[in-house]
Formats: sequence, structure tokens, C-alpha cells
Amino acid sequence: MVRCSGFMGRTVPTWRGRVEQEIEVLVPYRRALSEEDRCRFDSMLHDVRMRRAAGGMLPAHEAWKPMLLSMLLGAHERIQLLEQHIASLEEQILASGEADDESD
Repeated sequence: MVRCSGFMGRTVPTWRGRVEQEIEVLVPYRRALSEEDRCRFDSMLHDVRMRRAAGGMLPAHEAWKPMLLSMLLGAHERIQLLEQHIASLEEQILASGEADDESD
């Protein structure tokens, strides 16, 4: 006869738990960073936390692959916003230059 303990629970840690464990391991590294780098590092970790649902969809044995993908997506998002801002500023400069030409 097989006896069951009656305990049923998770056999695989949650994605959130795995990520938080990995982040906890990085605390000494974070402390050693300069204040500016610490802010950048915290921003990258924020990107990971903001994309938890997507990261949990990957059957990764290690948490780093989805974490790095989340960091890359966050960096790419900021690059795109900067590109849009630069394009907008360029358009404003061109428009003001055309306005100056017309007033002459």
C-alpha cells in the first residue's frame, strides 16, 4: 500500500520567487556599484519585474535567460523613446528653419 503524506504543494518554485532569489544573490554586487551604476542596475531589475508574466512563460531551468531578455527589452524601449524624441526635435528644428527662410 502506498502512503501519501497529504501534503500537496509546488514542486517548482514560482517564476517570481526564482527571480527574487537571483536578485537577492546580486545584493553584494549592487552595493559595490557607484551610485550612478546602482540606479542603472535598479532600472534593469525593474524591467525584469515589469515583465514577470512573460518571463514565467519560458520553461527555463535558469532564471537568467528570461531576466536578460527583460532587461534587453527595457533598454530597447528606452532607445526607441530617445529615437522618437530626437526625431521630434529634428522636425522642430527643420520647421523653425523653414519658417526663418520664409520670413526673409
